[in-house]
Amino acid sequence: MTIQRERPGVTVELIAKAKERVVPKSGVVLVPYQAEWGAPDTMVKVTGYDERIAETFGEVDSIELAAEGGATIIGYRMTNGNAVKAAYSQADAIKIEALYPGTKGNSITVSIATSTAEPGKKELQVKGPIKTEKFSFVDVVELEAKTTQSIYVRVSKIGDTAIADIAETLLTGGVSGNAGLTSTDATKLFTVVSGADFDAMHLPFDDPAVQAAAKQFMSDRRTLNKKLSTLVIGGGSNDDENMTKHTERSVSMNARYVVNCAIAGQHNNGKMYGSLQWAAWVAGMIAATPAHESFTAIVVPLKKALKDWGHTEILNALSTGTLIATRDGDVYIIESAVNTLSVIGTDEREDYGKIRVSMTLDQIVNDLMTVGKKYKGKLANNDLGGAVFVGAGQAYLQVREQQGAIDTGWTFTDLKNGVGDRRGFLLSAKPLDAIEYFDIDWEVL
Repeated sequence: MTIQRERPGVTVELIAKAKERVVPKSGVVLVPYQAEWGAPDTMVKVTGYDERIAETFGEVDSIELAAEGGATIIGYRMTNGNAVKAAYSQADAIKIEALYPGTKGNSITVSIATSTAEPGKKELQVKGPIKTEKFSFVDVVELEAKTTQSIYVRVSKIGDTAIADIAETLLTGGVSGNAGLTSTDATKLFTVVSGADFDAMHLPFDDPAVQAAAKQFMSDRRTLNKKLSTLVIGGGSNDDENMTKHTERSVSMNARYVVNCAIAGQHNNGKMYGSLQWAAWVAGMIAATPAHESFTAIVVPLKKALKDWGHTEILNALSTGTLIATRDGDVYIIESAVNTLSVIGTDEREDYGKIRVSMTLDQIVNDLMTVGKKYKGKLANNDLGGAVFVGAGQAYLQVREQQGAIDTGWTFTDLKNGVGDRRGFLLSAKPLDAIEYFDIDWEVL
């Protein structure tokens, strides 16, 4: 008889009871993208404006949209594997190469002349779209070391010939790594990011087959990797004025961990975006909005919608779990923060169809998993070991209650059923949704 093993960790089962049904900032968002600059086929975390600009020059709309809510970005530049870095070489001396592959490197200029700041040294000047960099050096070793801080280039020694002065010269030879995204690219993406920690993910594919695969990928992450997060999808630009197409997409997903964006139109920055691009903004906002705050009624930076939905279309969107923006006076707001769960399945309930409740469930599980990682392999499987984990979990849950993410009366207990390397715990808590409907009875006197 062989020992049946699985990946160690913490498992929290959500058990929904129908009788408990209720009336219906700083997270991480994964943004896969294509561009002519950025680390290829690699996840890069950027936590602020300066890091984001250095990584993408601010030219990737999906990244900029996702960052508007203040979320931390994990960018993943998807390439076809054929991208080449632009470069300049001096025979038997040095090679100056763009930091990243792509045609953007062909717009970077370099020059070498006598340094005016440090007598006796030369100076490499690098001009790019963000700023001009200057590196003084006495030899190639110093130049190599200093340019490790450059956001544009890296220098390497290729010979012993002295470095010569050059006038402003463009790097050349940069080749684009972009190509039309295919299902193969999606499969590669899912494999690479499966172990990453993020709260929301923007899917840059409008192909229904890829979206179905993405839903399965997110489901597998939840059950196999025990990492909970939300997928945000959009549709093709040709269908953005058709509510039926949007609702069909929602019905095909029907999962609390999938949000379907039907927002399309002109952003306040003047650019037109389809629902697939606006989905990046939604993913960023979902990640950035704390679980005790609702996404409902927040103002969307939408100058003019591609289509202002009618009452019947709005009801169709809400009933199928389609996220839309509607005009409210001079601005557009999120009508209701719904995910695509519309047909309730086993161990699900009505309030799971709201983003706030779903995010609360996921955040608490993910955070308890973090507690579990801290103690994994360090606690004896006895009542004392269980009490240590329970104490840590209870301290965390007290904070979440104070924040208003969960209601009072929660419990987190040790089931005292430890066998070998496994022990069970029970969390009983009620996530709090936000008030969206105000029913006022006026007793006229």
